[in-house]
Amino acid sequence: MIEAMTDQPCTSLRERKKRATREALHAVALRLVSERGPDEVTVEEICDEVNVSPRTFFNYYPTKIAAAFDLPAAEIPDAERERFLAASGGLIADSCELVSRNASLPSDFPRIKAMLRARPDLAMDFWHQTLQRLRPFFVLIDERTGDSQLARMTFGIVITAVTSAMMRPEAQVEGESDDRLLREVRTIKALLDEVDR
Repeated sequence: MIEAMTDQPCTSLRERKKRATREALHAVALRLVSERGPDEVTVEEICDEVNVSPRTFFNYYPTKIAAAFDLPAAEIPDAERERFLAASGGLIADSCELVSRNASLPSDFPRIKAMLRARPDLAMDFWHQTLQRLRPFFVLIDERTGDSQLARMTFGIVITAVTSAMMRPEAQVEGESDDRLLREVRTIKALLDEVDR
């Protein structure tokens, strides 16, 4: 399904420092929010531990919750975009493939999953962050269909499948494929089929 972000080689000292700062902010935010909950953690505390200013913090993350989750924004390469727009397969299957090929999770997603299990009150924040980060997929689905309502429904089904697959205890972070998302979609379909009974 969604692959973990891997360390990409940085070519400059500045890029390496930026990556190290981002990783440090995320690690501290994740630890503090896991230990105490988001209401008991301040941006200033996170910054003090990382030895950066709040202004620097906000260059990387809009909120402490965003820092704790560290969900990367989806980036869809032009070739993938063109492939999806020209595809003639089923919309949901093509959308599952698009998401599985172009979305990524933080490399420490198992720790984030553990935090969500320990702090179920953060589930809605995680859901909101996930929706915001994956919005480019909705925009592309909408462009392909030319029907915003159909695009919303398709995106909703795919996002539900993504969330379900990510939260399964046996789910792998790496090496998953669109087959995993399609299995989740089939489960959703079976549940919806109960409506007609």
